[in-house]
Amino acid sequence: MHAWDIAVATGQIRPLAPAPAADLRPVADQLVPRLREYGVFAPALACDGPQDEAASLLAFLGRDPEWAPPTA
Repeated sequence: MHAWDIAVATGQIRPLAPAPAADLRPVADQLVPRLREYGVFAPALACDGPQDEAASLLAFLGRDPEWAPPTA
């Protein structure tokens, strides 16, 4: 997830593909709720409409899949 954070913050293409995200989701489902209790992850974001596995995982981890840095 940190690679995604850095990539989008620096204007690069999203490095998280749907297939690896689908593989990571079961692990995230087990670990993230417990880690949220300690502030490690932000609350999950609501998902509007259909999303691929990567966007769904990002939203579950409290990241906006559509986020982009502000333009100058």
